[in-house]
Amino acid sequence: MTNKQAELGLFLRRRMEEGWAEGFAVAVTDAQATRLAVYEGETAATLNNERVRIGADTIFNVGSVTKPVTAMLLAKLVEAGELTLTDKVRSIIPEYPFEDTDIFHLLSHSAGYDNESAKPERPLVQDGEAGRRAYFDAIYRIADRKSEPGQSALYFTEGYAILTDLIERIAGTDLNSFARETLLDPLGMTRSTFDVVAARKGSVVFPIATDGRAMLELADWATTGDSGLYTCAEDLLKLGRLLLNGGAVDGRAVLHERTVRWLLAEASAGRFNKTPAFWVKGAEDRYGCFGDLHTSSVVGHTGFSGCMLWIDPEYAIAGAIVTNSTRLHEDWRRYKRINNRLLSLAVDRSF
Repeated sequence: MTNKQAELGLFLRRRMEEGWAEGFAVAVTDAQATRLAVYEGETAATLNNERVRIGADTIFNVGSVTKPVTAMLLAKLVEAGELTLTDKVRSIIPEYPFEDTDIFHLLSHSAGYDNESAKPERPLVQDGEAGRRAYFDAIYRIADRKSEPGQSALYFTEGYAILTDLIERIAGTDLNSFARETLLDPLGMTRSTFDVVAARKGSVVFPIATDGRAMLELADWATTGDSGLYTCAEDLLKLGRLLLNGGAVDGRAVLHERTVRWLLAEASAGRFNKTPAFWVKGAEDRYGCFGDLHTSSVVGHTGFSGCMLWIDPEYAIAGAIVTNSTRLHEDWRRYKRINNRLLSLAVDRSF
């Protein structure tokens, strides 16, 4: 163990003592390889109550860290000329009730919905396709919006569920199959899946609610692109390396270099601090999760289960914070503090 690993491990163990989480997987990579990684703690938040030691390949539900991955899948369709982000949602999904909403409105949470809108029940895995269609139909019956599209950004997680339906209709296959073919397999993300049935066969670690309850009901949710990715810290860093390498892995293009530039660039004219795939810190950290030590060009996204992926192009590094504790979401300065410690140890020439 290096001195930097020891320092980061001590910092994380102190956070565990303060009740932030039962354990952490925290790591940083440059464009070539993981340079600093620490794995601390264990949890029994599994379907069989098996106690799992947290490591580089421990599988977690990463919550809304799923959303940037869904956006990257949309980017593959943009590359293929199958859609543009200014396409109207209704042109692809006729059941969608509004004529004025385009794809970027859903990506940027500026479609006018908010989390006070009616919440359709999540479909159970065993409901199959009929349950999935009923779920999407319930979303399309939401008739009220807080504002007109593009006026303001109001977080609406079901917007990415709609994007799941849109991707599947254009790609002609299910989300997990499309992700495997275009992104996960080319990157060697062997521990990652959108298929909850496959994920729950292993020792998957489920989120722990603030009352201490393991959220095992997630094992019965069908796949959606808003919070349905099951993955590990090292696989998340492979996504980071893809973007740091201009879309290439082992000399082979997975995303076009121009696509990567587009995915990392602010796309809301500074109004929402949003790229097509990520939040961006900008001159003012509106989200409150980026480190003080991050540059203004850093992009990233958190997940309710205590997870975060970020890419800082100026420093040419990417980082992952993976836990199963919703307590990090109680105070987003906790992400900021972890990121500050990670950056203070990782941002130099020697790692």
